[in-house]
Amino acid sequence: MTRLKVGIAGCGLVTQVEHLPNLINLPKLFEVVAIADPSATVRTALSARHGLRAFESATEMMAAGLDAIVIATPDSYHADLAVAALERGLHVFSEKPLAYNTGDIARIIAARDKAGRVMQVGYMKRFDPAYLMLCDLLRSVDGPLRAVTVDVLDSGSDPFVAHHDMVVGTDIPKALIEEGAARRAAQVKVALGTDADPLVTRGFSGPYSSSLVHDLNVVQGLLDAAGAKMGKPVGAAFIAGNSGGYLSAKLDPTDGLVTMTWMATPRLAYYCERISMVFDDRNFELRFPSPYLNHHLTELIERRANGLALEEIRHRPSYAEPFVEELKAWHAAIVDGAPVVNTAEQAATDMGLFATFAKLALAK
Repeated sequence: MTRLKVGIAGCGLVTQVEHLPNLINLPKLFEVVAIADPSATVRTALSARHGLRAFESATEMMAAGLDAIVIATPDSYHADLAVAALERGLHVFSEKPLAYNTGDIARIIAARDKAGRVMQVGYMKRFDPAYLMLCDLLRSVDGPLRAVTVDVLDSGSDPFVAHHDMVVGTDIPKALIEEGAARRAAQVKVALGTDADPLVTRGFSGPYSSSLVHDLNVVQGLLDAAGAKMGKPVGAAFIAGNSGGYLSAKLDPTDGLVTMTWMATPRLAYYCERISMVFDDRNFELRFPSPYLNHHLTELIERRANGLALEEIRHRPSYAEPFVEELKAWHAAIVDGAPVVNTAEQAATDMGLFATFAKLALAK
């Protein structure tokens, strides 16, 4: 079995809690050889802890004899780093959002095709066993899909990662922080095509691109399985900057509706993420745990009519961890030529939809 030499760009929360330990725990598939982070505190500590080469910049790390790279930097750097890595002949796994605007994703696709390398986006929920089982169930359901509802209460990660030995970088140069903010603003401006209201700009880059993007992507997959798709946008709004976001769209081809709401609850140590799909005679519900609680099951509840009675089935397909399964799939795509799950094209569809909804909110 081919063992891939991997470097990780960006060593914040998702790297320390998920990607780095998960890659290390797949030694037959991956050898983590290097990390890159602008924080000397972070890269020095993680280098010593895991025996890895450490670099200040991802560009320097790309020349360290890698086969592949995981990009987990701030969002505004994803596209440029992905293109640079592909041009060096590296396979790429990038955290979401792949980019704020579809033009940058088009650059990534062109670089991927020219290099002939694998490019996978970090939508780990597509590997959730409960999601995969629901897709199978939906393919056998007769009758029209009436509604899809998504509601998320997000307390943030702190209550769910406090038990980890996290290294926090407080020494990132101010100029680099300002550069990142300027890049984000410029890229969002391209995505929305205007100098958007600050509320919409923050909502697009925050609630939409950093949070609801997972749910939008999952819903797209579920709609595919159900033989439906998102149709005409109906509504969109943002609440108090990064504190909340909402969107709704008609279902096509049925007379139904998709609604999604995300709210930050930073003073409430409670995470709730639910996706419900409603048919005339049944309802399916996914209940996701905080993504950083490994091997905590996503609940899949099926409710069916039995005359005037109700039958409820609670499915438990597997304890497999989505964050691990997506890495296995990335390796299989690189080494065995397996189909890529979570393509750049899917990311472009997601971000194009978000831009449409943000413009709808902007028009109000």
